[in-house]
Amino acid sequence: MRARKQFVAAVLALPVLAGLAACGELQEAQQGMQDAQEQLDQAQAGLDTAQACMEALNAASFMPNFADPAQAQADAQAKVDELGALAAQTADQTLKQNLLEVQQSVQQVAEGQITIDGSADWAEAQLEKYQQVTSTCSTIGG
Repeated sequence: MRARKQFVAAVLALPVLAGLAACGELQEAQQGMQDAQEQLDQAQAGLDTAQACMEALNAASFMPNFADPAQAQADAQAKVDELGALAAQTADQTLKQNLLEVQQSVQQVAEGQITIDGSADWAEAQLEKYQQVTSTCSTIGG
């Protein structure tokens, strides 16, 4: 009779034990999903940084045609707007500051402060700003 009670108790305990095992597997699966989501978020952040740097490098490489002052100003104003929007979207503070510095420099062209006579000095300073963007992107990207 005692063996029968033990057998019945064991049979009744099986669903509980199976439920506990399933619960543990469920928790492991949930942890695996969380880990996968974290990895996906990290990959997305890497892509976002790469995209921001690509756009920043493109915007920072702006060099107007000073031989056509009206067109240089119009092109510069469009680039000022692009740089401002890009800086506003950029999460990295150093890159954001680099973009704002490039924007201020390009703003001088948009306002007509830089003419063909001063374009060589402006271009040299602009190249230095471009190199700062490049340096920042290599730091945050690597």
